[in-house]
Amino acid sequence: MFKSRALNIFLIILAVLTLALIGSYYYLTHKPAPTTASPTIDDIVANLSVDTDEITTNLKDNKFIKIKFKIQVTNKEAKKELTSRQFQVNNTILYILSNKTEQDLEGQGGLKALESTLQSKINLLMKTGKVVHVYTTEKLIQ
Repeated sequence: MFKSRALNIFLIILAVLTLALIGSYYYLTHKPAPTTASPTIDDIVANLSVDTDEITTNLKDNKFIKIKFKIQVTNKEAKKELTSRQFQVNNTILYILSNKTEQDLEGQGGLKALESTLQSKINLLMKTGKVVHVYTTEKLIQ
């Protein structure tokens, strides 16, 4: 190439470094985003859910309901917050149930609507995480 051997070595080293930098940049900017694995059922039960106390209250149509929920949250910090906000969660449940009738809570549609309402209302209370799902674990209307 050039008459100076030192210049040739310098240009070869410069070309190799340039290719290494381009390759590193491409690898770092085009690697796939890490996938977040869904938590296992054991992890949900042990670390990401809170059970409510059994709540017995009257409905709007003077019937009584005995109900219990398991509330799933996004992370351990949210579980800790939800546990400390248990009194607010119970209050929210009582407010919602006091405006429901037995017919409102009939079938899958009634339970799904109640769980969805509870999820959105409890999420309004949360600061460090979110409620992912509310599960009804016990329900008895008399």
